[in-house]
Amino acid sequence: MTYASEQNDELPSEEQRPPRLPLSPAEKYILSGVATILLSMIVPLLLGLQAARLQRMAEADIRALLRASDRFFAEYGRWPTARMGTINDVRYGDERSNAEVIHMLRGVAGPGNENHQGNPHRIVFLEVGRSGFRRSGINADGAFVDPWGMQYQIAIDTDMNEVVTMIRSAYPNLLATSVAIWSSGPDRRSDTSQDIVSWE
Repeated sequence: MTYASEQNDELPSEEQRPPRLPLSPAEKYILSGVATILLSMIVPLLLGLQAARLQRMAEADIRALLRASDRFFAEYGRWPTARMGTINDVRYGDERSNAEVIHMLRGVAGPGNENHQGNPHRIVFLEVGRSGFRRSGINADGAFVDPWGMQYQIAIDTDMNEVVTMIRSAYPNLLATSVAIWSSGPDRRSDTSQDIVSWE
């Protein structure tokens, strides 16, 4: 009887192993095709996940802005704008920077809240970090920008008739609301079907 310990069989050395043959053109073609198919499946999936993440970020920001505006109104009996009482409702984020509203909500002195006149109690109604690549937040000018780098649009019912009226807009009259907020969305153009809005 021969035991395993007595066997002299050895694994083949590197020199004894047969050389690896290079891939044939047909094999390379097949591997290339498989890789292309996998990429065509994975890349759209990753892009879709990224788009969904940015959408959720913008929606969360809009909800935070609405909550902050409501809390501001509960504290002061007016909306966060220095233009209350004007006949025409006011829109920020377009021709006027939304920083005028954001300074009030953040309790920060600056345009719209000079010397804390707009928020004299200096209450922080809104806490927001700095903006970055694919990240919403406060930019260098103090404006609140969405994940695509565009200012959030904020329209305020300054005449207190519970209708937000916007001239030269796809949303001319928004009934039963006092503050309307939206993001321009991934196309970075306001008043399009890609807008992410607070009233829907």
